[in-house]
Amino acid sequence: MLKLSAGLAVLFIALALQFWFASAGISLDLSFAALICFAFIFDVWELLALVLVAVFIINWKPAPSPEILVFALFPVAAYFSRGISRWQSWVEPPLAILLGFVVLYIVAAPATFLSYWQPFLLDAA
Repeated sequence: MLKLSAGLAVLFIALALQFWFASAGISLDLSFAALICFAFIFDVWELLALVLVAVFIINWKPAPSPEILVFALFPVAAYFSRGISRWQSWVEPPLAILLGFVVLYIVAAPATFLSYWQPFLLDAA
């Protein structure tokens, strides 16, 4: 229970920073990166709870968009694929975050992703 409470605290800090940076015109998906990192730390039920909390805070609309589906499903996919690679455990989360941002940007706006790389590089850094 303490681990889940700490995860909620980190998620709320990431969401608050994400909204604060968005008000300044800087688009950072800190909560998405935190959820992908949580896939390598938490159990599946704890991860699902954290994903649901983040989805309900970010998307208050009743219908899910494709971006929200990627936002919700990619951390779960990272959870189930975390033991597949033979790499060191410290390499997997940054690569999963990078792959998650690529998938999210391609789903959100494929033409913009291919022609305008600056927002993606800002998120990936």
